[in-house]
Amino acid sequence: MRVPMLEALAAGATYRDACGKVGIPWQTWCGWCREVRDGACNDPDVEALVVDARKTYAGATVSLTATVRVASQKDWKAAAFLMQHRVGSPKARHDTRRARYEAAIAKHRAEGTHVERIATVTDMTDDELLAEAERLAAAIREGQTH
Repeated sequence: MRVPMLEALAAGATYRDACGKVGIPWQTWCGWCREVRDGACNDPDVEALVVDARKTYAGATVSLTATVRVASQKDWKAAAFLMQHRVGSPKARHDTRRARYEAAIAKHRAEGTHVERIATVTDMTDDELLAEAERLAAAIREGQTH
């Protein structure tokens, strides 16, 4: 299991794809990574696999970056594909975030707890505007947008 996973990562696979190749469930892998990160892993084999996988993945990323640099001089599409494969699509992350936000609004509307807040800047004093900006910044920091 160890060698095929590290070979897949060295070849440019994502962690999820490498786990799928060797039969490690994704949630198990995520749990192992959390345990190693938190220093709570009691299995030296799992800890060694996670540490070696991180090193191998980082090495493959450096190699792919070098390939992208060379390829981008002749074919920008190949370079774009390789980079997107490694880091994902920024639009997909935005779409996911927006879908979660819209789902939360729909849930609150169904529960009857959603309140539409529409205010214009001209309706607010400077102090109210500053307080609202601080509230929104705090909500963003906490991951809450409702």
